[in-house]
Amino acid sequence: MRSAVIPEEAVVEAAAIDPLGVSLVLSAVAQRAGWVRRAVLTDIARSEELSSDRAERAVSILEILGLIHREGDGVRLGVSCEEGLEHAAVLRGVAYARYRQRDANSVEITLSPPVRPSRLMECLPKQGFSWARLYHTRDILIELASGARHRLTIASPFLDMDGLEWVGQLFEASPSGSERTLIVRGRHPLERAALRAYQSQLTLWSAKVLKYAIAHDPDLRTPALETFHAKIILADSDRAYIGSANMTRWSRDYCLECGVIISGPCVKPVTTLIDAIIAIADEG
Repeated sequence: MRSAVIPEEAVVEAAAIDPLGVSLVLSAVAQRAGWVRRAVLTDIARSEELSSDRAERAVSILEILGLIHREGDGVRLGVSCEEGLEHAAVLRGVAYARYRQRDANSVEITLSPPVRPSRLMECLPKQGFSWARLYHTRDILIELASGARHRLTIASPFLDMDGLEWVGQLFEASPSGSERTLIVRGRHPLERAALRAYQSQLTLWSAKVLKYAIAHDPDLRTPALETFHAKIILADSDRAYIGSANMTRWSRDYCLECGVIISGPCVKPVTTLIDAIIAIADEG
């Protein structure tokens, strides 16, 4: 019995781990009248330079999708051979596109030195450390914010008055009319006081403040508080800072901070993460 037609989007999503491996296995079965002995499939995989583990994983993914099922000492196609070949072609295209996009991702290292005098800064030159091609955190974050076109989201678990001034500089650097969001814990009294003091200014920036600090039943979860420690600044959906810098005076002026600016398709998971946090956070 043939299964219902499976949307190509569902196939691509489910096979995203290894689209090329899944494509090769699916194509091999479809090209052989929809049924292949496992021993033959193993030989085919070997000829395609697929490891046995990778081939088995591809079979498992296809089985979950309902595109193939195990039968006796082999595997049988769960759709028509034509549909199997069509899905295999789509997955091969996904694998090729992923290969072509590999250089579309970029990573830049950001670094802020600790305030001088610093034992670390005395030691680094002796280790052959060079500042070449490194970017100061404050400079690169302004550049990141000014390059945003539609949205700028700042997630900082720790805040103070100086940090909110820094937040303001970033929001003001982003284009007028862009969506500005600040995600905080909002738990510490000093943080809450700083947010209250800056409330009118946050309104002028048209900034939405969200609190990601969710209390759970202590009998069901330890610790009972669900919150975050990540420091992320997202510009649109294709560029982001991920690092150690909080929006505080200590991070801005005194501490060693290190992070990366990433751009390209690799930012998509960061965007998904931020959108999920926004979906569950409370408005401050």
